[in-house]
Amino acid sequence: MSSAWGCPHDLEGVCQRIVGAVCSPGMRGCVMEGKVRFARDEMNLPRKPVKATPPAPAKPLPARPKRRLPF
Repeated sequence: MSSAWGCPHDLEGVCQRIVGAVCSPGMRGCVMEGKVRFARDEMNLPRKPVKATPPAPAKPLPARPKRRLPF
């Protein structure tokens, strides 16, 4: 039997519970740590959080031209 679960602390791959860490279910500090058993044995070993790379800065919007009035 298998099931799927999505972490409520995962925001685009970055953990919001362990600020700045890559979201890896079952890592130290995760809500799932010690509560679940994974199918892959390496996921059941204690793991330290890994620092996430910061997202690329958003491109600034181009300046809007001044509006010309009809008079």
